[in-house]
Amino acid sequence: MTATRQLLIDVGYDQVSMDLIARAAGVSRPTIYRRWPSKAHVVFDAAFGAVGGGGAALPRSGDFEADLREFIRGAVGFWREPVVEAATMGILAERRRDPELHIRTQQLLGDRIRGELAGLVRAGVEQGVVRADIDTTTLFTVLVGTTFYGALVDGRDDTDHLVDELCALVMQGATVREEE
Repeated sequence: MTATRQLLIDVGYDQVSMDLIARAAGVSRPTIYRRWPSKAHVVFDAAFGAVGGGGAALPRSGDFEADLREFIRGAVGFWREPVVEAATMGILAERRRDPELHIRTQQLLGDRIRGELAGLVRAGVEQGVVRADIDTTTLFTVLVGTTFYGALVDGRDDTDHLVDELCALVMQGATVREEE
């Protein structure tokens, strides 16, 4: 995994091969193929293996907007990790061809992160600042998609600006409004 992560950073997804991974790791190709059926699978585990695990939940301050901001900052930070950045586009292309990889990428950002966001929204509802009818599945898609796009596709370097703008948009749509 260490060799694969370093190769991703050094040469990028397209240049990584099973031969190159085997040489860098000091093992044979059959050793790698015994555990992973393809380059995409070994790269996925190297880049994202620890992400889908237990990981600590974000601390809650009791201030929905501050906690949302940290959630968004964490998502941007995730996409900007050098290994994640190097692996992501290649993995996305490969997952269209491989149903197993497709399922694994869905699980990557699945249960734990969705649960964390749902808990954050519930806390906001309890604080009286978030509408109870917010669809957390849609909010999850908006946050993950926008942070992915902002971090990897449009090349924004200003994390603070991206976090501020996305947080402001969510707050505008999610907050309780007084009856007029």
